[in-house]
Amino acid sequence: MTQTETVQIRSALPLLLTAGAVEWMALGALGWWEGADDPTLRGLLLAVAFGAYAVAALRILETRDGHVTLWVLAVLMRLTYLPLAPEYSAEVYRYLWDGAVQMGGISPYRYFVDSPEVSTIVSKAQALVAEPHLRSPFPPLAQFSFLLVAMAGGAVLQAKLLFLGLDLGTAWLLGRVAHMTARSRRLTQLLYLWSPLLLIETAWSGNYAPLALFFMVLVVLLARVPAAAGAASGLATASLLGAGLAVPPHARRLGWKYLAVFAAVFLAVTLPYALAGRVFFDAMLGGWMREPFMAGPFRLLEAALPGAAPRYTAAGVVLGVMLWATLQRYRPERAYFWILGACVMISPFLRPVHILWILPFAALRASRPWIALSGLVLLVYTGLDGYRLTGAWPDPVWMRLAIWTPFLVLMGLDAHRLWRERVPPPVPLSEPVEE
Repeated sequence: MTQTETVQIRSALPLLLTAGAVEWMALGALGWWEGADDPTLRGLLLAVAFGAYAVAALRILETRDGHVTLWVLAVLMRLTYLPLAPEYSAEVYRYLWDGAVQMGGISPYRYFVDSPEVSTIVSKAQALVAEPHLRSPFPPLAQFSFLLVAMAGGAVLQAKLLFLGLDLGTAWLLGRVAHMTARSRRLTQLLYLWSPLLLIETAWSGNYAPLALFFMVLVVLLARVPAAAGAASGLATASLLGAGLAVPPHARRLGWKYLAVFAAVFLAVTLPYALAGRVFFDAMLGGWMREPFMAGPFRLLEAALPGAAPRYTAAGVVLGVMLWATLQRYRPERAYFWILGACVMISPFLRPVHILWILPFAALRASRPWIALSGLVLLVYTGLDGYRLTGAWPDPVWMRLAIWTPFLVLMGLDAHRLWRERVPPPVPLSEPVEE
């Protein structure tokens, strides 16, 4: 190593520490400072946090000792949010209610929150559940994790501790995958661990997303052992039904042992909850039929097609991507990236937390468009005042354009680059061609 390179490495570590500290302070102010209730200041803090995250990602490869630093700051950022009550999402209260209902021996899918059949269930979370008129939309393994939280005390803190443990476990698994695939472990883990979106949705709001992320990344790690990958895939799909769209390409690549174990594990977890009957299937499909929110390309389909055609077309696009990934025998990581990416892009209903489904795979690939989208979608949080008043997040046209336009431009640039790399330019002839 030259003297210049040594100096650069020594100077990069303080910059990494500074960037981490700035992100930590900005996110901490967002949660603890009362002045952050101002929408403009809230947007500024979110922009500063994501900017610091981006700077750290750009410089992490220039450090040799940055691995411990990124983990220490990642844990501190999570601890900062751990005591706070959820503010940007009330979803965790539905988890607590579903767990309490299961403790009472009742299926969480069978009744609405205010149904007389569950009037004997005592839970402080009941009054805080958002959209109590809807059935619980969460898959079976998620429901089982809610039951575990209820058995541990049924408080927000217990839910956060469980899902943060899985969150940190996912980051560790990502490091293993990055090492096995000759990628940068530090960059991959930083892009995941320091994501402001991930920190807000998990450490602050207590979202259960790390449950599915953990098992999806485990599938990638265990891909050389088909039976073990099948078990992990069954648990991933029982946590997030969208993960099941990657089963066909996984099965084509990994064989019948994968498929047999996947089916056994998925059915073992799902059947006890599926006994609720039709209400179970209605709950699982309910999210796809919701009114459009923060949709990007789906809005173009709505403008071009009548009636229910946009939703069927969107479903066809996702199935087409799944079929292509299957025919091409994509690796598990690549299959998840393309299929879940298609789901997010074409979905009629996009909440910020949905970007997390692709975050681990975007981190592995250091994907500029998806990492940028995880920052752009933070704009939704600037509508907190409207959410507090109405229970629904604002969905203005300017915000959709601000979120989706840069993402689509970056996607186009990446596609152009990949095309140029795939089709090499013609080699000039050293001598003129004789006619």
